[in-house]
Amino acid sequence: MTNMSEAAASDPRPRATRDQESPMKKLAIVGASHFVNRMFEACGNFQWAREFLKNSLEAGATKVEFGIEWQAVEKDGVYRRTISDNGAGMARDELLRFFSTLGEGAKRIGGVHDNFGVGAKIASLPWNPEGVVVISYKEGRASMIRIQLDVDAAEYELLEFRSPKGAAYAINPDEVDWGDGVNWGEVSPAWAREHGTTIVLLGSEEAPDTVLGNPKAGEKDIKGLSVYLNSRFWDLNEPEVTVVELRSERKTAWPTSADDRDDARRPNNRRIRGAKYYLADVSAGKGELAHQSILPLDEGRVQAHWYLWEGERPNIHSYAKKPGYIAVKYKDELFELSMHKAHFRWFGIADPQVQQNLTIILEPTLFDPQIAMWGVYPDQSRNRLMFAGNGEKGIGLPLSDWGFDFSDNMPQEIRDAILAARGDGNNTLEDEEYRKRLQDKFGTRWLTTKLVQARDEDKDSKPATPTNETVAIVQRDGEGGGARKVRNKRKSARRIQVIRLRAVEGGNGQGVERQVAVDVPKFRFVGADQFDENWHLASWVPNDPDGPTVLMNSEAPILLETVKHHQEQYPDVFAAEVDKIVRDTYGEVAVCKIAHSQKLIAHVAEEDLDQVYRNEAALTVSLMGLLAEESLLAQRLGKLGRKKNAA
Repeated sequence: MTNMSEAAASDPRPRATRDQESPMKKLAIVGASHFVNRMFEACGNFQWAREFLKNSLEAGATKVEFGIEWQAVEKDGVYRRTISDNGAGMARDELLRFFSTLGEGAKRIGGVHDNFGVGAKIASLPWNPEGVVVISYKEGRASMIRIQLDVDAAEYELLEFRSPKGAAYAINPDEVDWGDGVNWGEVSPAWAREHGTTIVLLGSEEAPDTVLGNPKAGEKDIKGLSVYLNSRFWDLNEPEVTVVELRSERKTAWPTSADDRDDARRPNNRRIRGAKYYLADVSAGKGELAHQSILPLDEGRVQAHWYLWEGERPNIHSYAKKPGYIAVKYKDELFELSMHKAHFRWFGIADPQVQQNLTIILEPTLFDPQIAMWGVYPDQSRNRLMFAGNGEKGIGLPLSDWGFDFSDNMPQEIRDAILAARGDGNNTLEDEEYRKRLQDKFGTRWLTTKLVQARDEDKDSKPATPTNETVAIVQRDGEGGGARKVRNKRKSARRIQVIRLRAVEGGNGQGVERQVAVDVPKFRFVGADQFDENWHLASWVPNDPDGPTVLMNSEAPILLETVKHHQEQYPDVFAAEVDKIVRDTYGEVAVCKIAHSQKLIAHVAEEDLDQVYRNEAALTVSLMGLLAEESLLAQRLGKLGRKKNAA
């Protein structure tokens, strides 16, 4: 057996000393470190885990374990993350070729849907400058290499192992006498030693513990890796994937060996099953998956799989996503996962209780230029999806458009859940006369242009297809439809509204652009938990099942301060009336701002109008002005009589 007790792979001495004795071989791409670091910036948290797991699956593994290298724990108190599988494994030459060349693997780079891009080396090397050790078995024989950063050359290089027999970049760790250091021949689990691969992440000098992930990226949660894998991958019931978890964030409470039997310290082996299991298969004591179905969107090119729970959610603690979320399914992975309230509002879901219990998985068509120039595909980082369609390519996903389509065709079960969450209607405005009053007063000024179904007498028509939605177009008495002309020329012709079907461009029918009166939205007071920030005053929900609605935060400090200020001006007996007048006034001003802002559609895209100019922050700031609100409040509060300090 070769004596390699001084081999750098287990040498505890400082890197500068080791490097003098262990020259290295550069990776096959010149300037690789710059390429690696640039690509690494596009990686998301825990993407290294995704890349290693995908490699294992593509190698045919039926068992994968994200474990801990226990020898370093026992000898040096260092907790290194390992990734082991029982896949095909690699012989010495395959290992050297695969891990010493960026971009090279077991298959050629193919189309946009093949698994190439960032890769495991790029996702792991920048935060493991001390090295990434790879031990692979094929037909029971092991081969081992180590890639690390040469600080002086600023290049990632293969470590050269030296022994009395000579130097080599790949060795069989079973044939080496490791002395008092880590015995690398014992690192791989027994079930991965006939065929399989084990990766060991060595971290950095300042952060040698890699068991939780990359500390500089915020990967510090003891269940962070489990949550990531259970929410990134759709179905992991097969193969068997396990994460060895710690039970405490304090290192002093971590296990001292794999056999530690202290209940507070012993490691926990977490079986990873994927997102689907925790949506559709897991059981709950006081709740159940009450409804699930598929809703086709965007002319059937997107399938919206929705899951609605009733009662308590399963007790899955923090190792999977417990609340509802929205995500995009691409092959066997989930992208764009969001629990953001604003994104739920795109889909017409504003009530927190329903957001907690509803998950929407969008599965769009994959982009294939041989079939159609429409679909999704991953970018090179494999961390986000891109969209091609509607004359564009390489843009972000049109989630808000799909959300509008979902809300427009919302399943009845979800509508019923929303109505149940709102209770007996205490949060809805009983008197909506304000909408008719505002429409009558400002309707002729709040106009926008829309495409409607053309009539025979209309000129300048263009190909269009009518929809089932009706709109009230505004025209002067005597315009169109053969209406009798007004004889008295000194008076301006009065405006009338004519109902027509709204149209969309294209098709065999005809459409024409006409002015349409902007509808005044509803407003409804809700709790602070329905807002991105608990101090935000208003939120625009154009896709609410009850119709376009402005949500008003009943607990917003701006509103409460205004209520208190005016209550102090009047006798206590009027406190409740003052409260209602102030709230209704702010609600009416908010819906007026939404209605009036529709005129901006001539200058900005509708999506930008909602997401930029009508978002929570913008709407909140627009309601902070004193002049308009105070002027209205002075008029309406005047009916309560003189103020306390009036003479």
